[in-house]
Amino acid sequence: MSHSTSFREQFQHSLVESCGLTPQDTLLVALSGGPDSVALLHLLLACGHKCIAAHCNFNLRGDESEGDELFVTALCEEWKVELLKANFNTKKHAQTNKISIEMAARELRYGWFDELLKTTDATLVATGHHGNDSIETFFLNLSRGTGIKGLTGIAARNNNIIRPLLFASSAQINQYCRDNKLSFRIDSSNLESDYKRNKIRNTIVPIFEELNPSFFDTMQNNISYLSEVYSIFSNELERVRKSIVAESNDSLLIPIKMLNTHPQKGSILFEILQPYGFQGSAVSSILKSMNGNPGKQFFSSSHRVVVDRYNLILVPLTAQDKNCYAIEADQTRIYKPIDLSIRSFQKPADYIFPRDASVAHLDADYIEFPLFIRKALPGDRFKPLGMQHFKKISDFFVDQKMSLVDKENTWLLTNSCDILWIIGQRIDERYKITPATKQILEIKINADYFIH
Repeated sequence: MSHSTSFREQFQHSLVESCGLTPQDTLLVALSGGPDSVALLHLLLACGHKCIAAHCNFNLRGDESEGDELFVTALCEEWKVELLKANFNTKKHAQTNKISIEMAARELRYGWFDELLKTTDATLVATGHHGNDSIETFFLNLSRGTGIKGLTGIAARNNNIIRPLLFASSAQINQYCRDNKLSFRIDSSNLESDYKRNKIRNTIVPIFEELNPSFFDTMQNNISYLSEVYSIFSNELERVRKSIVAESNDSLLIPIKMLNTHPQKGSILFEILQPYGFQGSAVSSILKSMNGNPGKQFFSSSHRVVVDRYNLILVPLTAQDKNCYAIEADQTRIYKPIDLSIRSFQKPADYIFPRDASVAHLDADYIEFPLFIRKALPGDRFKPLGMQHFKKISDFFVDQKMSLVDKENTWLLTNSCDILWIIGQRIDERYKITPATKQILEIKINADYFIH
């Protein structure tokens, strides 16, 4: 059996067993013109699969990029394969979105592939990633500190993306091209070490290959084992997440006491927080702080973790709303900053004070419009219902054991000088309904509101 035939059989096995390809699938093949993508398309055609080629010109290498496009055009004409082409201003996309050139190219490429899956007969996208790419990804993620998942390399299938060449090394693919007399283009930028991946490819991996001539096979096995380990760990992570983590939109509530009881609490917390931009050093600091005094905060680029008395609270980073919103006498409903209904009615003879925290009844005879809704300010105070003495709002928050996030999300209803209602919490004693009250002002919360 020739090397080429054996390689083709391994490829066919990978397509079915690792990628889940069916005879009904039409493949959109990412064709750059390099040896990996040329070998991929050749193998798919040789195995009898229906293919559509897709070529991205990222306009990053001048004449080389134009040469790649001309090459794949001629190749697809020769092999009688439909070719779709896209031209991108990759540098502009990177500058506009403040991302790296590599990330910009990735976003543009896969965004276009998604569109093609909707507008063509293609059901899957096939890329030419191989085993060396997976090893490079391992080292990239190791340097970034992405946790166990990042050490599992590249997945053979991720939703509608398949990578059937992951079993093969770059050298094996090049040998396949030589055996089948396949022409291809060389990307000169791969020989440079300007990008992190290229540094790993050109500098780090050769050292390991010198230390271990079977380094490729060793790493393939390592990645396979780590994938199985992560599968076991992810099952435990999901169990813990379901049992202790409360989720609301993109916020999380993690009970400190329950997290403390888990023997792998550090790994569990890292995996929970890492998708929100928290790296290993930040997670270590959170672990050290969560059993100390409450109130500490930790920030990623998109979220923050607040250490409360009983919980770790993860919330998105949002600008604090410090505006003051007016309610005029003729308004019956407002939507910002909270959805509130406002009405006035005569006190009935059988009046019963509402026990619902989302409703405030105030003596309308003491109310002067406009009213205002704002956040608490230093020094704010009021007379909580049932008390005869003033209390600072900050002390009231402490007495109610409100977290920092609760405090920040709490609005006050005021007139020109007094706080009438800590919305969703307590009205002021001076504005309560009494036997002498004739007219009642009712203010009711209509939508979800963060109430402790």
